[in-house]
Amino acid sequence: MKKIKKNKLILISCFLLGTLFFSVKSQSQHRKLRKIQQYMDNATSEEGLVGVSVYIKSEKYGEWTGVSGFSNLENKVPLKKDDIFGLASIGKTYNAVAVLKLVETGKLGLDDKIDKYLPTEIIENIPNAKEVTIRHLLGHTSGFHNYNRHPKLNELYLTGQLKLDTLSHINALRRYGYGRNEYTKPVGTYSYSSTNYLLLTMIMDSIIPEGHEAYLRKNILADNGFNNTYYKETPPKRLVNHYGDLTKDDIVENLSAQTIETTNWYSGDDGIYAPIVEASDFLNKLVKGKILNEETLKEMMTWNDDKNPDYGLGLMADKGFPYKFLMGHSGRGIGITTDLYYFPNQDMTIAILCNTGLRAGSKKYNDLYYKMRNRIMKKLFLF
Repeated sequence: MKKIKKNKLILISCFLLGTLFFSVKSQSQHRKLRKIQQYMDNATSEEGLVGVSVYIKSEKYGEWTGVSGFSNLENKVPLKKDDIFGLASIGKTYNAVAVLKLVETGKLGLDDKIDKYLPTEIIENIPNAKEVTIRHLLGHTSGFHNYNRHPKLNELYLTGQLKLDTLSHINALRRYGYGRNEYTKPVGTYSYSSTNYLLLTMIMDSIIPEGHEAYLRKNILADNGFNNTYYKETPPKRLVNHYGDLTKDDIVENLSAQTIETTNWYSGDDGIYAPIVEASDFLNKLVKGKILNEETLKEMMTWNDDKNPDYGLGLMADKGFPYKFLMGHSGRGIGITTDLYYFPNQDMTIAILCNTGLRAGSKKYNDLYYKMRNRIMKKLFLF
């Protein structure tokens, strides 16, 4: 009898110690998340970043979404967890998945030359185009000049002298992409360029009767349950206002109209609007093999440089301290800043969406964003 009582006491003690350990560990994790919320609040206070949303998902931290600041600065409307942001260049990953779906169904080949699908005019006016394949476009190894970084295009657009809806995509290539020999790199050289993804959408449009926009909306978004994600169409509700500082006077201005214009006009290299949880779920499903098959996903995760990876086929990659490795994508616009990454060593997804753009803006907002982001990473991976 005494032995039974003693065993019961040991079991009770172990249970209490385990509960205490779990409680201490849980409190420590919650303290980290509260600290991250504090970093966000610091970044959005006193004429800082307008609004920030952060999503974290891992076994260690569970699933957490934090918001700070405003979706509408003028009316002081607080940012909500289900608000929708433009995702800027994260749209490249969605379009890459659409291309790879077409590869899976045999409608495209990764090593097909692009001159099989594009007009002779384009092939003859972009240097080295006859040597380039679908794989080169997806991985930014075509060497093509980035048409949307052409100084004249940016000057006209940022000064309001050019409305994108008056410019066709083929004319954008003619004016800002053709004959840029001095900026072209050898085929096989990694050089990030939105020209690659514009051409990919032109290729998809050449083989899909309904066009790549309808294909992506149905086969990548709707079929995978992303019912609050939109491609090249303005969400009917819950879209945040987007802000930036083009005058570089450390005061943000409302750039919502310009951000919507670019998001709806750019083809392949932008175009996606999504709430943070749904964008994160897209990346989670993708890397866990729930959207593409195993063979295709392996191709997507074949990096341009194993030792120092920059890019796969529509996915950015980086080896760095303290997280060891990440994959995903970022976006930088005049009214939007986005980061969406999966960390395989920790089985962790982190998304940061901010409705204050860093592109063409002042150093103040750039410093605020990166200070916040760096503090979040250090808190999650170091301390």
